[in-house]
Amino acid sequence: MSAPEATPLPLQLFTLKDGLVSSDSGQEAVNNYAADFQGLRHFGLKVGECLELGAPWMGTLQEEDFTLNFAYFDAGTDAQDPGAGAHIGERMPMFELLTRANSLEA
Repeated sequence: MSAPEATPLPLQLFTLKDGLVSSDSGQEAVNNYAADFQGLRHFGLKVGECLELGAPWMGTLQEEDFTLNFAYFDAGTDAQDPGAGAHIGERMPMFELLTRANSLEA
């Protein structure tokens, strides 16, 4: 019995480094991702302050027609620290996203 093939995700990948967002997806995609990322990161900082948890090292935003993620690597969570992000062109629960990503890697 073979595993069902996963359909490719409408995925754009982004790099966070030295306070800048970059991607091979073009400047408009970078600008759009950067705006959503900054809002999500700001919200995470406020929640972290209130709960005395510190800055978030990862976050996910789900809208009706997209899912946006970011994560910092182990160097830290400052705006200058390295990290990565993704914009998926559909609403997708985190578990399903991880399951599909793992099936694509297998």
